[in-house]
Amino acid sequence: MKKGILKTLLLIVLLILAVVLGKAVSDAAAGVRFLSFLSAGASFGISTVNVDLAVVRFTFGMTVNLNVAQALLLLAAIFGYNRIH
Repeated sequence: MKKGILKTLLLIVLLILAVVLGKAVSDAAAGVRFLSFLSAGASFGISTVNVDLAVVRFTFGMTVNLNVAQALLLLAAIFGYNRIH
């Protein structure tokens, strides 16, 4: 049981590192002419939706911004996890 939790935690850490490093790489590559494609990306999600029930008010929404560098590093993290696993 403890081994399964550690493997899941390793996957989560690898994915978070891939997203953070991907953002840093895309910001650094944005100014370089032949690497600028790494900063190209897309944004998708659900805009905010407000639900007012007179007693409680809820606001829901989620947006994901993903660029090429993050996608490549996420794939590398998943491949690396499979090799470690």
